[in-house]
Amino acid sequence: MKPGPRILVVDDDPGVLKALRGLLSDEGFTAVETRSTAEATRVLDAPEGPPAMMLLDLRMPGETGLEFLARLPRPLPVPVVVLSGEASPSEAAQALKLGATDFVEKPPSPERLLTALRNALALGALQEERERLLDALARPGHLVGDSPAMEALRRLITRVAPSDTAVLITGETGTGKERVARALHLASGRKGRLVAVNCAAIPSTLLESELFGHEKGAFSGAHSRRAGRIEQAHGGTLFLDEIGDMPLELQAKLLRVLETREVERLGGSAPVPVDARVLAATHQELARAVKEGRFRQDLFFRLNVMPLHIPPLRERPEDLLPLARAFAAEFAGREVPLTLAPGAEVALRAYAWPGNVRELRNVIERLNLLRGDGPMVLGPEAVSGPLASPTPKRASVGEKSYREHVEDFERELIRAALQEGESIAGAARLLQVDRGNLYRRIKALGLPVS
Repeated sequence: MKPGPRILVVDDDPGVLKALRGLLSDEGFTAVETRSTAEATRVLDAPEGPPAMMLLDLRMPGETGLEFLARLPRPLPVPVVVLSGEASPSEAAQALKLGATDFVEKPPSPERLLTALRNALALGALQEERERLLDALARPGHLVGDSPAMEALRRLITRVAPSDTAVLITGETGTGKERVARALHLASGRKGRLVAVNCAAIPSTLLESELFGHEKGAFSGAHSRRAGRIEQAHGGTLFLDEIGDMPLELQAKLLRVLETREVERLGGSAPVPVDARVLAATHQELARAVKEGRFRQDLFFRLNVMPLHIPPLRERPEDLLPLARAFAAEFAGREVPLTLAPGAEVALRAYAWPGNVRELRNVIERLNLLRGDGPMVLGPEAVSGPLASPTPKRASVGEKSYREHVEDFERELIRAALQEGESIAGAARLLQVDRGNLYRRIKALGLPVS
């Protein structure tokens, strides 16, 4: 009989270990017993790979379960259910905040414990599947798009990835900078993880601790030692998203880490060596930020060794349909044909897509939710929300009149229809207008008549 999922049990009480061993065995699980966090660390780092999940006692001699949980890399290597008969409500809340999926009081009832285990295992399976799909989609050969810009980007990723050179990824919000970072990491061959930090999403007061980590007692609320994101990326890749929002004082500390390849935790006295490839991304113009004194010039030069730019979606309309089909398959969980209703491609190409790839993904997600069990059909009505208010592609509102903006949008719509319909008659059918009226509008808008 094939052995069941391995459950790492970390508890210093032999009686508890024995009871859990019997319960897990009866349910088809295999218990891996350890009596300290040091033993648990060796199991997690073993060549055969980590177990399916971990049962962790919070109160143990030496390093406590809470301290152990705090120093584990993020995301946690396995789902964790914590056990304790003495923990305070604040300790239980802290464990959940540190990533534990559930808290079970001792002595646990078999039903309560098994429910927590099964929920944790299910969550772990979902996380593994998500990472697998993200990795598959982010491999350089699978970065979706047929445009010359995407082909050039894939070639550049393949050439740059094996090096340890810092890369600065630029592009508008929603263009897919994190996906490019993941592709660089996967093609790099580095054995560690990709650790991502969004510098704009974390308050500046917490960002320093999040990046550099801290020792126990370094500040109020630092109840245990914690490795920062830089340290967690050892052997892998550190991705600093929205690097332009990092405060100046932290920029200086980051530059020192890049130059010395060492990190010093808050409240620490000894530097910790770290081997992490650094990727940074921003939608801002960092060169302008340097001139305005908002970004350090030396850090900019250090990060901008290899710049990678992702053009906005409006500049690569060839990628719209391949991306839409890829998102359709992603949301449906299988290869689902994406059927285009008349006029759909014209509408997609005419729209400016201010939210870029992320906005297109949201459109397809909404379409998938509304389709039920039927086929996925993309028509102008499916994207009527974002397309109802066309966004000018280049001019700001104050530079042109309302009529000029409307004519710009009409011009783009007709141009796309002519390209897809291949003639005035074909374009008229797509737009569902009279051919003669369309011909007159083409002349009035100054479009070439073929």
